[in-house]
Amino acid sequence: MAKRAGSVEGLGIDRPKSLAVLVAERLREAIVSTELQLGQALSEEQIAATMNVSRTPVREALTMLQLQGLIDIKPQRGSFVFKPDAEDIAALVAYRHILEMAAAPLALAAAPEATLRDLAASVAMMEAARAEDHPLDFARADSLFHQAFFTHCGNRYLSEAYGIASGRLAALRAHLAAPLTMHRSRAHADHLDMIEAFRAGDRKRLLSVLGRHILAMTDNYVGALKEAGSVR
Repeated sequence: MAKRAGSVEGLGIDRPKSLAVLVAERLREAIVSTELQLGQALSEEQIAATMNVSRTPVREALTMLQLQGLIDIKPQRGSFVFKPDAEDIAALVAYRHILEMAAAPLALAAAPEATLRDLAASVAMMEAARAEDHPLDFARADSLFHQAFFTHCGNRYLSEAYGIASGRLAALRAHLAAPLTMHRSRAHADHLDMIEAFRAGDRKRLLSVLGRHILAMTDNYVGALKEAGSVR
């Protein structure tokens, strides 16, 4: 059968991820898992040698991560893992607060059962991480918990907007919050309160706990940076 004029049938291709995407994914994971430190200088040559690729995909990967806010590329100086100051942190937390306070009630209305399953699975991961004293696993579970609201909110624009900052938020959890035992204890309690409110369909309580939980991150992160002697 002849294809219709203007048809895109048959245009699909199947190819593996590009080297640049693979390099970007590995670098992103290294930042979020604290293999690379906040503010650390990155050498294109060293990355290329370590990953056994040319410098071209490394350069492309760094540009991708710059768009995600995870890498700062400074002319004549080089590339660095992002390192926020107090003002950056406050702005990022405020951005997250706006988005998540919109997404959570939408998820409660649009997909309560699916959202609750993801929230419960994330809390179970947090509890296992606390029991085994694995801060990075706790940080990953924390990220998954909050991602559930965007996955099930039914508004892809909210989800895409959150995606702009999700890498930086995950990195801050891992580098600044998760290592603090007291933070993990408070965060775990907050997540239990949130899931209880969500299960009960209590929108007002859910937003109250969620809002307090998010806004507390400004002081938590800035305090952690000050303790590390690296706040600007």
